[in-house]
Amino acid sequence: MANYETVIYETVEDKIRRLTLNRPEKLNALSPKLLNELMQVLDVYEEDPDASVLIIRGAGRAFSAGYDLNEPAVPGQKFTISNDRVNMQRLVTRWQRLWSCTKPVIAQVHGFCLAGATEFVGHCDIVFASEDATFGHPAGRNLGVLPSLSLWPVLMGPRKSKELFFTGDTISAAEALDWHLINRVFPKDKLEEETMAYARRVALVSVELLALHKAAVNRYLEVTGFRAAEQSSADLDVIAHQTEAVKEFLKTQRTKGLKAALTERDRPFAKKQA
Repeated sequence: MANYETVIYETVEDKIRRLTLNRPEKLNALSPKLLNELMQVLDVYEEDPDASVLIIRGAGRAFSAGYDLNEPAVPGQKFTISNDRVNMQRLVTRWQRLWSCTKPVIAQVHGFCLAGATEFVGHCDIVFASEDATFGHPAGRNLGVLPSLSLWPVLMGPRKSKELFFTGDTISAAEALDWHLINRVFPKDKLEEETMAYARRVALVSVELLALHKAAVNRYLEVTGFRAAEQSSADLDVIAHQTEAVKEFLKTQRTKGLKAALTERDRPFAKKQA
């Protein structure tokens, strides 16, 4: 296996591969390097004739807290609307690459799964979560629109999607299951065992048939135009970055630091309305 810096890719069993997001000290924040290494792993996984199913999990306390806000998409790049649009479209292209992976991908989620991480799992085929998992897009309060909308309108429908987007509130694993955002919920100490048990059952089916089953379901959604919708959402995110709310947050981040900016942002939402 290749020597990656931010992920671990390994053979777990005969036909089962596993990718571990390996930035536990940063709650597996999605840095440009991590996202690039994810794409490299997908290529390796697809080209491996002996691999039938890929499990993706996070090291440490969380699956992922979302995009790494301390690392720009392109270091040193001047911020312009044009550059911003290119970068947002690249994000969507990356998640659609994950969606298009020809073989099954299972997300094994524990702890935080926020913002960009919801885009991540939204484009996996199956999502299993532990009871402590938390899903949401708090960054929508003053950082912008999720470029791909995490496929929420497809998975949960427009009303539940708006309910989350309008407040930036998070939901529990139980709520995410009820809203059809994820497949199953397990006790934290059983999550890996149950995920592996399902992966073993998937691996019993020939990889050719798995690929065709996946392609058939994906094709059904693709004819609805979701790819174009994601590209459009990325453009709306670029517009969002020009709003006063986003500019004010970025100013606070520059002057007081990211932690202070996030605390200031979330303080009014601390008491979730019943």
